[in-house]
Amino acid sequence: MTALLERLRAGLKLPAGPSHARVLQAVPLGPGTRLLVVEFAGRQVLVGQGRGGLVALAQGEAA
Repeated sequence: MTALLERLRAGLKLPAGPSHARVLQAVPLGPGTRLLVVEFAGRQVLVGQGRGGLVALAQGEAA
């Protein structure tokens, strides 16, 4: 999960080929902030994104 967060923080795309991560939902909260639900390694991760970077907030099973 750390590698995914680093890639998102850096604004880089994931490597080409079979995708191991995907953004399921993005909810804007205000200027420069949003919540993301990211599916990664068979799990869903709730990520907060703001001007200061990304923070994993919660983790659950994939649907």
